[in-house]
Amino acid sequence: MSERPHTPGTTAVVIGAGIAGLVAARVLADHFTSVVVLEADALPPAARPRRGTPQARHQHGLLAGAAAELQRLFPGLQRELAAAGAPLFDFGRGTSVTLAGRRLPRTPMDLSVQAFSRDLLEWTLRRRLLTDTPVDVRDRCRVEGLSWNHDASQVTGVRLEGARTIGAAWVVDASGRFSALPDWLEHAGHPRPVRKVTDADLVYATTVLRAPAQDFDALFQPYRTPGQPRGGFAARLEHGNWLVTLFGAGGDHPPHDAVGWRKFAASLRNPDLDHLLASAAAASDSTIHTFRRTENRLTQYTRSRRWPAGLVAVGDSVAAHNPAFGQGMSAAVLQARVMAEHLTRAAELGRAPSAAARPLQRHITRLARKQWIMTAADDLVWQYHGRHRPPPLWLRPLHWYKERLLRLAATDQRLYALFTGVFHELLPPRALTSPHVVARVLLAPGGRTSRTGGTRAP
Repeated sequence: MSERPHTPGTTAVVIGAGIAGLVAARVLADHFTSVVVLEADALPPAARPRRGTPQARHQHGLLAGAAAELQRLFPGLQRELAAAGAPLFDFGRGTSVTLAGRRLPRTPMDLSVQAFSRDLLEWTLRRRLLTDTPVDVRDRCRVEGLSWNHDASQVTGVRLEGARTIGAAWVVDASGRFSALPDWLEHAGHPRPVRKVTDADLVYATTVLRAPAQDFDALFQPYRTPGQPRGGFAARLEHGNWLVTLFGAGGDHPPHDAVGWRKFAASLRNPDLDHLLASAAAASDSTIHTFRRTENRLTQYTRSRRWPAGLVAVGDSVAAHNPAFGQGMSAAVLQARVMAEHLTRAAELGRAPSAAARPLQRHITRLARKQWIMTAADDLVWQYHGRHRPPPLWLRPLHWYKERLLRLAATDQRLYALFTGVFHELLPPRALTSPHVVARVLLAPGGRTSRTGGTRAP
């Protein structure tokens, strides 16, 4: 794509043109004269898949709290996606949810959500950046490392293939879960960051189908740890297509052949999913695509006392979550909001933007750690289960409490609405541990979560 001239002292560079990189670039456009987004992949001229995002073929969701922030950054985005065919619906009325073995009644929640493909969202954001901001998006540009000042205390730009460099006062690493940033830091003399990995051995198998309108717009049946390893998603997307994903944890993986995939779907015993599949026909691309790199990865960049000025890691570069929890895109959007807050505060105090990098990275890491606890706890139970070992003592009460909470939410509409508000990041997680909720969980009949829930109360 086109290359605009830039001045290093007023330039920000973003590595990666995925969702995290695009929303970061939108924020940086308010604080820097020039913003350059560098993408190693070839970017398509329309809403189509690209090689660098194999996960894009699977379900992507944007939680309501993050969707509101994205709408603020890109005014009219929701309307633009709807015009492209992305359904907008009330989560409570339009989503078929099976929780703890029970299909929940669909009642309005006054919570609007939108279903779309990752390809459509990414293309729309990229187009808006190119037309509405001074952001320069360059594809086929592979970053090989960072440029530093004399003692590597501050990043001064990036190094590209072919010995080219781009000078910058601010560099954002949004290159994804397999970021090379730890290597670059270590090569410059910084301590190598510690990385935590929790793997539930979860595999996705997704296909696109054509189907008539259903009485729901989305379907969600999560797995339960460790007694029920299977689950599924479905969503009505643009162009009248349905994206249907089956998944299995703990080694119980969905097949990628059509017959085996259908048998796996039938094993969920979900009447709404069965009806959808019975009325569906193959789409133009009905290949069953699998995705296996679903482990939770948390890179703890801020454990080192030294953090380079002007450098920030966001999105999956910091924390890549199990996609079954739908937190990836939403985390990137909320991190962009935090970036805007820190850069604004630095400007108000008369400080250079580069000085905001360390406190910003600490803030982003705190947010990522909170999400890590919420998503990795279940997967850690799966991990111990797969190794035929009991989970550690600290994890057992957390898992027991969450299982009890979900079982109660399946029969208590108010508790389910509260859980949904926390899940969509409209309410803080502490809302699920208020005295009233804790009392409900502890005093509810039944000392076990269920036959499939797994653990006895500690």
